[in-house]
Amino acid sequence: MTTATSSKSMRSFIVFLLIYLICLAIVFFVHPVWGVIEKLSYRLDDVLNATGIALADGEIDPAGLWVIFGVPLIVAALIFSLIRRIAHHR
Repeated sequence: MTTATSSKSMRSFIVFLLIYLICLAIVFFVHPVWGVIEKLSYRLDDVLNATGIALADGEIDPAGLWVIFGVPLIVAALIFSLIRRIAHHR
């Protein structure tokens, strides 16, 4: 019985990882999506500058990597939960 649950959780992890990699590929290879991610990063940098949490100048972008890798992670989690919810109702 333990093998079946570990196999199921491993399969779920692989599905989530594939969804995340697809989301990352969309961010990196679809130019309009990259533009939206950049704008979001710049806006977040402005908020960080205004609050004094972090200082973003022309070279250092404290929010850049968090936005580039975090937004696809959130989207992948939402898609994964929707897939699990739809699969659970069948």
